[in-house]
Order: sequence, then structure tokens, then C-alpha cells
Amino acid sequence: MTCLPCLMPTDSTLNLSPFGGFLASVKRSPDAIALEIGEQHWSYAALAARAQSLASALQGIPATPADSGLVAVFAARSITTYVGTLAVFAAGRAHIALNPAHPPARNAAILQRAGVRTVIVAPDTLPLALALAEILGKSLTLLAPESDEAALADLPPNLCRIISAAAIQAAPAAGADNPLPGSTPITAQNAKDLAYVVFTSGSTGEPKGVAISHGNLAVYMQHFRALAAPLASDRVAQTYELTFDVALHDLFNAWWSGATLCVMPERAMLAPARFILDRQITYWFSVASFAMILQRQNVLKPNLFPALRMSLLCGEALPKATAQAWQAAAPNSTLFNVYGPTETTMELAFYRWETGVSEAACRRGVTPIGIPFAGHAHLLLDEAGVIVEGAGKGELYLSGPQIGMGYWADPARSAQSFLAHLTLADGTLLTPLANANGDYYWYRTGDLIERDENGLYHFISRADHQIKVRGNRIELGEIEAALREVTGMDMVAVLPHPIVGGVVQGLVAFVTAPPHLTGSDIRRTLTGHLPKSMLPDEVRVLAQFPMNANRKIDRHALAALLS
Repeated sequence: MTCLPCLMPTDSTLNLSPFGGFLASVKRSPDAIALEIGEQHWSYAALAARAQSLASALQGIPATPADSGLVAVFAARSITTYVGTLAVFAAGRAHIALNPAHPPARNAAILQRAGVRTVIVAPDTLPLALALAEILGKSLTLLAPESDEAALADLPPNLCRIISAAAIQAAPAAGADNPLPGSTPITAQNAKDLAYVVFTSGSTGEPKGVAISHGNLAVYMQHFRALAAPLASDRVAQTYELTFDVALHDLFNAWWSGATLCVMPERAMLAPARFILDRQITYWFSVASFAMILQRQNVLKPNLFPALRMSLLCGEALPKATAQAWQAAAPNSTLFNVYGPTETTMELAFYRWETGVSEAACRRGVTPIGIPFAGHAHLLLDEAGVIVEGAGKGELYLSGPQIGMGYWADPARSAQSFLAHLTLADGTLLTPLANANGDYYWYRTGDLIERDENGLYHFISRADHQIKVRGNRIELGEIEAALREVTGMDMVAVLPHPIVGGVVQGLVAFVTAPPHLTGSDIRRTLTGHLPKSMLPDEVRVLAQFPMNANRKIDRHALAALLS
């Protein structure tokens, strides 16, 4: 087990709150550009004025016994998204995001589980919010900072209380004598307060809400900013949907530094290179599939992005060839491969690519994920429950300050993944480290990881991607690595299919491939790379992969193709 000293919020160490860090930049550079959406932009002072007005209105909404304290932001890449997020933190409330593109039933289920009664809406999501209230059969308080009284007068009768832009602007202003709750520092006393909840897909099909405290977030911000904080001169790309926890990383790291946050429009998702060049982006953070798509499109030419200073890729295994191509395209950029489950507060491990060195460090053609931040215990357990010492493979378990609060309003599911102790094969009980909230958990990641002889971690696959087919235990990640090698393409996936009576009967591979290669050709070539027991029964060649809202390969959509 490995554990290093860590940063922790204490009585003697005051940490900036999310909104407090933004206010510090407002004071330093009020006229600097904080936010850019298309051709529109807002200074730090202008953004602060809007956020403080909305936060004051939020404070004026009386709490009810049914109110969880969470406030939802229901908007997509508009000024409401960013003002609303700031306002939630400024008002001392906890943040949750809804995606307007998600099915109404899913958004309604999230509101129900989270106990949300207050929602910040944009003009285009106001009707959607009214529909959610109808689904729930409950009244919601909707704050509409961009909707005037005339627009609200045209709405049909509904269950909701709607607060207009004029009413929000009329709310009592915050000031030195009346500071907003979210402007105060994070201390040991308030580190346990809920900061945000992010809902991710659950294995049962029901969304699960990951709860993260202000203490968790403060530790993460300290670690990350010591490693790779933006500069005030940076133009930071905002690529993630707000329902993805790393979107908050983008917002607050840019704004704590006094940088400009440049919002990437939906239409640029399939062709991000033009956005990077046109908007003169210097700081880039996205899922690795963005880089893979550009590589497959043959766009990643050497020195394509000379202005990029920092590049971070996360969310999926980063192929070595993609890392090499990105570094060549952005020769002046530091490149990090990033790893971290949502449950461990955004990101926990960063591997810095070093040309001429990192190529040899890759395993199965994939870039290492590095080592978790200092102060976290991390270990691998094999299938028998024995700790893997030295080099070897096993499921990764983590403990320490960034481990979150558990799953919101779901103690049964929390108990499955947030463990008070680990019971080893010999009966030994292994006690975890404390998280930033003073709770003691081991978090079971469900990730199958390899530790090499130098102590670096390498992502192999999800532990639940290790399956048994015809009596053979198989790692799907190993087959995917072979597919990358024989096709020269990075967009690959292997799914168990069919499954009869809960038993896996075979495997189907999906790839993007050059036109001259057929599925039969690829399968035939794989026979020289994999044992017969690991050969896919079928290889399907796709023109492009379905991607989910976070721009990762959508394995559920691939499974639907098989059905």
C-alpha cells in the first residue's frame, strides 16, 4: 500500500471557496474577460454582478422541509449556465446540473432523488422545466434570469413559481456588510458541507448521484493548481457538458487564475481543431476521444496547435499513437493523461508525457495514468483478495482526502463502493485513511489496473469488462489493444454478445478501419495476435462510433446495434 503526505483543509489553512476564488480575480482584474460564448463576452466585473444578483435572489427563497439545499442549473452552454453555477456557490447552496438533451424522465428522476425544488433556467429550458414539474406532480421554484415578465405572461398555467429577470435584479444586493455565504473561505469547520452532486449512469440503469464536499473540492484544487493551474493570460477551452464534473474544474480553475473561459459550441464537437485555432485556445482539457477523432480524420499534423500551452486528456484509455500525434501537433504544450473516478473528486492521477521516454513506458499501446496524488493510499487486490505487491495486476482501491461523501440518498449503493474497511484473503482488516470530511472509506474503483516495475499505474479495463467466455477468463481491454495494433485505429470496442441466461456466449468487436480492411480481414489478422479463446466471433467496421454526451464511446448504443 502506498501513501504520501497530503494537503488537507485545517484550522490554520484557509482555502478559497469556489466563489471566493472567482471574487479574488474580480478584485485583481475586474475588466479582464472572464467568459466568451461565440462573439459575446463578459468581464469579471459584469459576470460577478449578474451572479451576485442571482445569488441574492436564491437566498430570498425560503427553505422548506422537502428542500435538500441543492439547486439545479438547467441550461446548456449559455450565459445562464455560467451565471447560474456561480450564483449557486455564491449563495452557499449545493450545485447540481441537468442536461436539456437528456430524456425528461431521466431529469425528473434526478430532481426527485436529489430532493431539488429550486431550478435556474434559461429561456429555452423554461418550458422543459415546466414539463418536469408536471411529470413530478410537484411545484418547483424556477429562477429565470434571462426572461422578462412579458415572456412569462405567455406561459400556460402551471405548477411552478417563476421568478423573472426583473425580480432577480431587484433582490437586495450583497456587499461588505452583507457578504454572500459562498464568499467565505473553506475551513475544517465547513469542509463537510455539500458542494455538488453529479449524477452518473448506474449499472441498474438508474442514475446514481455522487456527492462531493467543499473539503474534497478544496483538496483537489490545491493539488491540481500546484501541478497545472492556468495563467491569467490563458484562453481556456470549456468542452464538457455541465453534467460532467470536470466542467466545474474548467470553470473554477480558469476563473481562479483570472483567465478567459471560451465555451465550445455543440457544432464544434466533431471538428474541434477549427475551434482551437479560431479562438486561439492555449489551455485544453477534454476526453481523449476528441484527440482520437482528430487523429482518425488525419487532422493532427505536426505543429497544428503551436499556441497550446497545456493539454489534458481524460475519460478513456489514451493510445500511445494518439498521445504522440497530439504532442507533435502541439509541440509547445505540456501533455497530461488524466485519471480519476467521479467519486474521487474530479481527477486523482496525472501522467506527464515526455517524448523519447513515455513511448517505452506504455503498455498494450496505451499511455500510463501515473500515480495518485500525494496523501492517498492506493492498492491493487487480485481476485483472491490478496494485495498485489510490486508489479502486477488487480482492482484499484483508493482512500484519502479526495474520496467523496458517497452516493446521494442511496446508502445501500454507497455501502457497496465506499467501504469502512477491506477484508483481505487472510482475514486481515485494512483501515482506510480519512477523507476531507473526516470519514474513513476505501473506494472500490471497479477498474482493472496494472502497476509496472517503476510504480506507474496503467489502465487495463473496467473490472466488469473482465468476463468469462466458454470457460476462459478474458480481459476485453487486451482484445481492444490488439485491435488498435492491427488496424492502426484508436476507436475500438469489444462487447460480450450474445448473453443467454446470464452466460456470455461470444464476443463482437467494433472498429473504425481503413476502407481496404473488412471485418473478416481484421479477424483473420487477429489470429496472429490473440489466442483462439480471445478472438471476437465477429468484427464490425463502423464509419463512426456513437458517442455519449461526454464524448466517450457509447457502449450502450453499440449494444443496441447488436439487439
